[in-house]
Amino acid sequence: MWLKNWRWECILLASAMPLCANATLGDAPFTAGASVAVDARVASYQAAKTAQGYRVAALELNNGTVVQEFVDAKGQVFALRWSGPDLPDMGMLLGSYLPAFKASVQAAKQAGKRGGPVVVQSGGLTLVSTGAMGAFQGYAHLDALSPPGVDMQALLK
Repeated sequence: MWLKNWRWECILLASAMPLCANATLGDAPFTAGASVAVDARVASYQAAKTAQGYRVAALELNNGTVVQEFVDAKGQVFALRWSGPDLPDMGMLLGSYLPAFKASVQAAKQAGKRGGPVVVQSGGLTLVSTGAMGAFQGYAHLDALSPPGVDMQALLK
């Protein structure tokens, strides 16, 4: 039986893992050509713009959602913001922080909560995701990586 289903088990296991381990919150920003799996989901990459002590890079996903990455001086993504008709692949964006997001969604479901924002504050991660079909938006940031003097509330609104 296992030999019959091994392909499906591999597909399920692979889909549970982030698409690119080095281009997520807390890691390096997405770059064209760094990952075939990510490039397949990205319609365009926009050049980074420099702000006070950080850079802002953006990419548009094939589904029309725009993701902005806020990158510190060391080259680490300390915050993300997304907006568009569909949710982005949260595994692609959050990487090792995906379990905290999933746990928050699951806890809300178990508490009978339907709709409304998903809010995560766990292990230095702050994440808020809101919206409905056709209009999603949200942000996530890591407190420990936020550059000094940057007002995260103003930056991500």
